[in-house]
Amino acid sequence: MTLRVYISVDMEGIGGVNHPHPTTAGHERYPAAVELMIGEANAAVEGALAAGATDVLVNDSHGGMYNLLPDRMHPAARVLQGQKAWSMVEGAREGFEVALFIGYHARAGHPRGTIAHTYSGAPVETRLAGRPTGEYGLNALALGAWGIPVGLVAGDDALADEVADWLPWAERVVVKVAVGGHSATSVHPSVAADRIRAGAERAVRASAAGALEILTVPPPVVIEVDYRRGVEADHAAIVPGVERVGDRGIRIESDDPLVAYRGFLAANRLASAVDL
Repeated sequence: MTLRVYISVDMEGIGGVNHPHPTTAGHERYPAAVELMIGEANAAVEGALAAGATDVLVNDSHGGMYNLLPDRMHPAARVLQGQKAWSMVEGAREGFEVALFIGYHARAGHPRGTIAHTYSGAPVETRLAGRPTGEYGLNALALGAWGIPVGLVAGDDALADEVADWLPWAERVVVKVAVGGHSATSVHPSVAADRIRAGAERAVRASAAGALEILTVPPPVVIEVDYRRGVEADHAAIVPGVERVGDRGIRIESDDPLVAYRGFLAANRLASAVDL
């Protein structure tokens, strides 16, 4: 029996990463943030293996997506790194039984979530089917189209509250309590790893038992984005199928969730390229 586990690892939601500066390569605290990221990623791998995973793919999903140090990663896992067309869900089309989200964070516009954003600093709010959501929701939409449920989401308590509404079947692991956009109270890295390891094992066992669901949105799938400035929405709306709406917004509608997701990725990349 094969039991394949997909792990998408971001950095902003990692315990001990409480300000945006250390999440950027070149900052003096960035290497320490990478170490924390590796620790939580490996804990997820260990939990998955304890539950019987036969294959684990870890997708480095932060920034330029080449943060993890391959020689420090669990030897049982494969590691996917670099710029990728499908971004935070690249590689999942290989086919997996369950996905785990590590180091994730609250949505753009969240009033309290630590380093809250959605894919970049350009959006101020992102909505799926009329409801505010973040990377966890949009990524779960794409994974759901491939038949992959999200079994675990780890990050701060603000994220956990959001995920409870969007993915109520998923394990919600809290490694820090959000104080504000640039601050949080974190548990010790060893405690964070213990929580993630246990949660990952429960999530993979739940997957094997058929106890998880995939995120499905009835067609048409509608993704809406409000940007910081109108010019960002102007550039985003160049993408075919993207409609310019309101003062600073765009709207994407498709019966195919993957077309909607791809439209969002393309639009956000163009909007994020506009000079400040």
